[in-house]
Amino acid sequence: MLRVALDPFPPWKYLDQDGEPRGMDVDFIEMLARRMGLKVEYAMYPFSRALYQLEYGEADMMSGVLRRKEREAYLHYLEPPYKNHSDKAFYLLRGRSHLLRTYDDLHGLRVGTQIGTKYFPQFDNDAKIAKVATHSFELSLRMLVANRIDVAVNTEAAGDYEIRKFGLQGSVAKAPYIYRERQDVYMVLSRKSPLADRLDEFNSVLADLVREGAFRRIVAKYIHEAPEH
Repeated sequence: MLRVALDPFPPWKYLDQDGEPRGMDVDFIEMLARRMGLKVEYAMYPFSRALYQLEYGEADMMSGVLRRKEREAYLHYLEPPYKNHSDKAFYLLRGRSHLLRTYDDLHGLRVGTQIGTKYFPQFDNDAKIAKVATHSFELSLRMLVANRIDVAVNTEAAGDYEIRKFGLQGSVAKAPYIYRERQDVYMVLSRKSPLADRLDEFNSVLADLVREGAFRRIVAKYIHEAPEH
């Protein structure tokens, strides 16, 4: 059994209206597990809690993790990364997006972030930015609409998806400034997982899937099917 910790991050990973795991990452994990002869068990947690589950061996695997030195103490980063981009977009109330044209414009704005999430090093380490941590991007959007924060940040594809999902296109706009530098995104395996002794096999199967373009095909399918409201 492969125990997967999911953090809600549509369209990559989420629960559908019947409470079933869905998303690009879920499809990819299922593909990986089938090739290794594993059954998958999912549990949904906030991002920081999901990392905790892996740190203490309560879960085996997680997707969508950026490489950070402090995490390597309890995680195996599976190679190669299955994604190479994690563009970060910033969302403001419509009519105010012009306020954020460069990175430096973030200074002086209240930015809604998600607890435990890393975005990009310059932003993560910038003490001059007033960051307001929330449990989800949905909550950040609610605070934005209520004028409790000035900006909500998310991975661009996920942010665009959720704004369409909640019908906020008329209220929220994406800022001209978007962080588009390359960032490798990984599947990770808990160092305390009983499956950790199959690390080489995980890496080999993952490499085959990446070489075959399996994740790109999954992404293309979801983009085609993404809801419009």
